[in-house]
Formats: sequence, C-alpha cells, structure tokens
Amino acid sequence: MRRRRFVRQLAGAAALPLLPSAPEGFAGLRRDLARAPDDRAYWKAVRAGFMLRPGLSHLNCGTIGATPRVVVEAHAAALWDVESDPQANVFGAPSHRMEEVRAHAADFLGATLDEVALTRNTTEGMNEVARGLDLRRGDQVLTTTHEHPGGSVCWEHLARRIGVEIVRIDMPRTVSGADEILELVSSHITPRTRVCSFSHVTTVTGLVMPMAAIAKLTRPRDILLVCDGAQAPGMLNVDVAALGVDTYASSSHKWMLAPKGSGLLYIRKAVQDRVRPLFLESGYRAYTASSGTRNVPAILAHGAAMEFHNTIGRDRVEARCRALSRHLRGRLEHVPDVTILTPVDERLSGGIVTISLDRGNARAVRSTMYRDYGIVLKAGRAEYNAIRVSTHVFNDEDEIDRAVDILARVMAAG
Repeated sequence: MRRRRFVRQLAGAAALPLLPSAPEGFAGLRRDLARAPDDRAYWKAVRAGFMLRPGLSHLNCGTIGATPRVVVEAHAAALWDVESDPQANVFGAPSHRMEEVRAHAADFLGATLDEVALTRNTTEGMNEVARGLDLRRGDQVLTTTHEHPGGSVCWEHLARRIGVEIVRIDMPRTVSGADEILELVSSHITPRTRVCSFSHVTTVTGLVMPMAAIAKLTRPRDILLVCDGAQAPGMLNVDVAALGVDTYASSSHKWMLAPKGSGLLYIRKAVQDRVRPLFLESGYRAYTASSGTRNVPAILAHGAAMEFHNTIGRDRVEARCRALSRHLRGRLEHVPDVTILTPVDERLSGGIVTISLDRGNARAVRSTMYRDYGIVLKAGRAEYNAIRVSTHVFNDEDEIDRAVDILARVMAAG
C-alpha cells in the first residue's frame, strides 16, 4: 500500500536525480553491505560509513544524530552545486528536487504528498500547528508532564496570549501497560478539551505512547490529536495513518540521521481546514511565498538521509535499534543501584532506555563518562536522577558492554 502510494507521489515530482553524488555514493554503500558474510559484519560495514572519531561512543541520538558519510558528501556536493549558480540552483531545477525529497518524506511517514511539509525541527512544526489553530479562551489542551519543552512552549504561548488552559497528566515514573495510559487520558478529557498533545516516544523515559488507541478516544470526540514525533522516525518505521494522529512533527537530525536543522510536518488532509499554519498558507511545497527561500542543499541531503535508511530497510533499522536496546537492558539488570524506567513491553518501548540511578549524581556520572571515556549519554530528569541511552545502527554490542561496565565503575567510585 505505502509503495504504491509512493510511486504515485513520485510521478508528480520532477524526474531529476535526488542529488548529484548520491548514485555513486549509495552504490558503494550497497556494495559494502552486500559483501558482508554475516549479521555482525553487516553492522560493522554500516558503522564504517559514519564519521565518528575513534574511541567515541555516541549513545545519544535522542538529542542529536550522527550523519553518515554518504549523506555528508551529498550535502557538500549539493552546496557546491548551488553556489556555482545560486539563482538558477535555488529557484530552478534543485527546487524541483526538493519536491522529490518531500515525496520521499511522505512515503517515510506513510502519508500522502499533500499532507507533508519540510521544516527545520519538531519545535517549528509544533509551533506552526499551534499557531494554525483557532483556539479560544477556556479551550483545553491536554498534554503530559513528560513532554519536551520544545513541544510544550507552543501551548504555553497560547495560554499567555489568549487564555487557553493547559491540563497536564501527571505521568507515572514507570508504566505497567497501555491500559494505564489510556485510563489516564480518558479520565482527563473534558467537554472543553480541544487538543490532545502527546509525544510518540517520550523524551523522559522512552515510553512509546499507544497513539492508535488514543486516537480511538479523541477522534469520535472531534479532539485534535497532535503528536510530537521527535524521537520516532528513523528509530521506528512510522506510519502516521495507522497511528491515527491528526498532526505529526519530527526532527530528522535525530534518529533519521539527516543534516542538523531538518524536520518534517504532517497534517492529516481531513483536518487541514482546522489547522492552518502561516508557514503553509501558500501550500505544502518546499518553496512558496509563505515559506520563503529554503536551505536547498540541506533539504536535498535530507532526502539522502532517507535513502540511507531505505538502503538498509526501515524495518531492519527498527529491529536493530530494538535488538541493541534489549542487549542493553540485559546488561543493566546486573548493575547494582540502577532502575530501568522504560517499559519492558516492546509495544511501549523502542531504541531508548532510561535508567534511574539509586546512587551518585546522574549529571556528574554523565560528565565523567564523556570526559574520561568518550561515552555520550543524556542526563535526564533531575527528579528521577536519570540517564538516557539511545542505541542506533552505528552502535554495537561491544560498545554497549563497555559503556555499561564503565557506568558501573563510575557509580561505584561515587
């Protein structure tokens, strides 16, 4: 279904190469992956395609991803191409190639071409959605205490400017199952609820929210389901239609491994008359009167990042992220004074594992591990004394084992 839809979308896009250097670079990547004799060698070949300095363990795609060399080279080639003839290459043929990127993005999210826009990040997408709504004083926005500030500031802005009321579900430290989440959502919906705004994958514990089940609560009540998808595309094989969300904003420079400052925004066709962002006033194309001039090289390289995922296979990427998280959990279960906050149920978890430290200071531990051992982690919520670990395709089991061993030593040393 998604492939047929993608073919139709590409038929309407310009029949131009996605990037000048992409065919050669991706042909080399495919050759390297095809030569791998087994699974371990395959993922080593994937890792070899990244530019991370030797000795660095980047376990924090939840904050910022590492861009593959083939995408960096494509980005550089596009920049050279644009600057060789700026006017022609910003407003001419490359602008048509931006539409091909948008078609790739629609396929990546399981959407149609007229539902997807290219943005800079999740925060921008969430802001545009909030500004595009016709909310009034006293209307309620239901959200949670585990949202990222970038997904909350838009509602706080509306609360200050027009008197929208924000209702926050006090999320539990650990979740027992999807039913617990659904009960919390259901019990907080009131006749004044106009919007439910939730993260697809929460930045705090890595909980994968049961969005499709939540949509069954919101859609019959004509409540807009707004989704902060910063932590999902590139980790999970996202299908926004299956999720049932009305809008979905994401940051492609995290798990999708795209150039920094690239993102996507989905607005379901059936609600576009209710969600009218100024940025999209002139339409959803990459360059319009309301969008203004775009960063063409970065957008074209954004397309190359999606091609990188498609080369491996999005289902295979998700399976690898999950396999590494399972390995991490298995090792953490033997570390004293550590509590895993991320749900055990794989339907409610993905490539993020958040732990609470029962001894030591999480921020100090995180700093020591980076400064002394080159291990990049995220210090989480202070009230949980938490550390968040993100596992992606350029990581491996040996790297995770080393990180866990060092974490145990640093905690023991106090």
